[in-house]
Amino acid sequence: MHALDQVARVAHQPHYNAWARELAQTAYHAFTYAPEPGEPPQRMVWKMSIDLTRPQVAAMGQHDPLDGYITNLQLRATAARLQQAADEPGLEEETQAYSAMIQNGDWATTDPLGLGSLLSNAYRLQQLRQHGVVFDRALIDDLLRAALSGLQYYARRDELRQPAAYRLAFRELGLSIGLHAVNRMQGATHDAQLNSFKPYLPLLDTIEAFWLDPAQQQSPTWTEHRDINGVMLATSLAPDGFLELYLPD
Repeated sequence: MHALDQVARVAHQPHYNAWARELAQTAYHAFTYAPEPGEPPQRMVWKMSIDLTRPQVAAMGQHDPLDGYITNLQLRATAARLQQAADEPGLEEETQAYSAMIQNGDWATTDPLGLGSLLSNAYRLQQLRQHGVVFDRALIDDLLRAALSGLQYYARRDELRQPAAYRLAFRELGLSIGLHAVNRMQGATHDAQLNSFKPYLPLLDTIEAFWLDPAQQQSPTWTEHRDINGVMLATSLAPDGFLELYLPD
């Protein structure tokens, strides 16, 4: 959805945003369910079968409703910018449902991929707010607070000193992408909360340098996940296409 929307924004081609909204609507109805018959959907399953007929993992991912909410905000903002806001699906119902799911959400995590996601999402929200999208301002602060707490714990564990055989590149590179987002947030605002991340910004170079080393890419933990590792490393090295929400002319 994000990739389609980025193409729509950069190429000024509304049909890519329409496809993203159709995908968002399909995903919402496939992955959410009502706790009680007739009640609004308030839960999500983590994984569905390929044909979307049955759950593969019924538990709800910690950040899945958050990702759905922010992505829908983005898709609707793009549609409005491209003068397609009246087109269906408008995603109003889906966005409201995600909003209900994330009320009083607990975003704290020590997983590097989850931490990177929180930071990337905070930057998406910052940009959407600058583009005129209205949402609860406290959400950005909540995401940054949770990310900082988890990052402090993660850094103390010193996992980045472990050999490649004990590490997963795509999860660490998710964090490095998130730290790229922090750098961009600091360039756009003087929020004092962001200053607390400065001691952890060197982790970005540490992660990228380690996984750029051809010797580390011989590890089974790299080769067994080669495709996603390569995508994540490329994204960390050239993050603009993922992180920057370009405004269509």
